[in-house]
Amino acid sequence: MHIVICAKQVIDPDGVNSYALWGQLEVDESGRAFSTELPLIINAYDDQAIEAALRLRDDGHDVTITALSAGGEDVNQLLRHCKAMGCDEIVRVDDPDGPPDAFRTARLLAAAIRDLGDVDLVLCGRQSSDYDQGTTPAALAEMLGYAYVTVAFDVRVEGERLRIKRATPLGEEQVLASMPTVVTISNELGIPRYPTGRGMIAARRHPATVKTLEELGVEEGGGAELLELYIHEVAGECEFIEGDDPAAQAAELLSKLEAEGVL
Repeated sequence: MHIVICAKQVIDPDGVNSYALWGQLEVDESGRAFSTELPLIINAYDDQAIEAALRLRDDGHDVTITALSAGGEDVNQLLRHCKAMGCDEIVRVDDPDGPPDAFRTARLLAAAIRDLGDVDLVLCGRQSSDYDQGTTPAALAEMLGYAYVTVAFDVRVEGERLRIKRATPLGEEQVLASMPTVVTISNELGIPRYPTGRGMIAARRHPATVKTLEELGVEEGGGAELLELYIHEVAGECEFIEGDDPAAQAAELLSKLEAEGVL
């Protein structure tokens, strides 16, 4: 059974929030990129997609796991993490200057998956923590002609099909899907395992297979263009009500809230 993990490298959301809070987040002169050097990590949902694949291996299934991502050489760091987690192979579609276009990304991934050959299951995170759209997996399934199941937290093999548990607003739902299938994994799956020391050493010795757009037959450019990044300005005031009498402080607080129209 061949499983492909579609992984994305994103800016650490906690890092963005911290820099923004302290007024240290800046955009460069082009207005299209951050000039502040921010930490890059694997998208958290994609980490859980790897965990879902590893659990199938833990269940005794003979699986080959390939991690796939698109981007420049900085993405090699992400793929080394995937290898350290337990993926067998790592593949990078070389696209250092690609626009943030979910449908173009889906075309790149679909071309790479076709190039890999016999793929039974594609696992993706339910969405990425930078744009939070969740559209790439859906477009990928459509382009490949695969079945598509979303927001899954448990994936098991039953013969030639998959039994998938997914989260819905009304509770748990179970579906049976024929392979090949694209499945998006949600955080309900649980905390993913950490890479082992042996895995991290092996990852440093295992370079990614690099595929060019020309090799995959994909044209450059995309349908979306990033026009401008901007940092939302947040302003606030904090006032402390001094005093030793709690009742008087409460009365003053109530008076101020009424004056501001809050109450």
